Amino acid sequence: MTLARQFITDLQREQKVGNVSSETEQHLKHEFRKLGSKASHDMLAAAVQAEIDRLEIQAATLRRMRESLLGVA
Repeated sequence: MTLARQFITDLQREQKVGNVSSETEQHLKHEFRKLGSKASHDMLAAAVQAEIDRLEIQAATLRRMRESLLGVA
């Protein structure tokens, strides 16, 4: 089993128990497919980091909106 396949298998397990959204799981599967089976560990790690960055931006936006619109810090 390739490292990418193992990562996706583990990610799917985490998604089933609610620790990862289905959107994140699907997005990373798509990104890994684009990279192909010969992708290096660094390329896979960069794809995961890009997803983390995307999620952190979403979380920061939600926090900012919660504070400004709902008055809750």
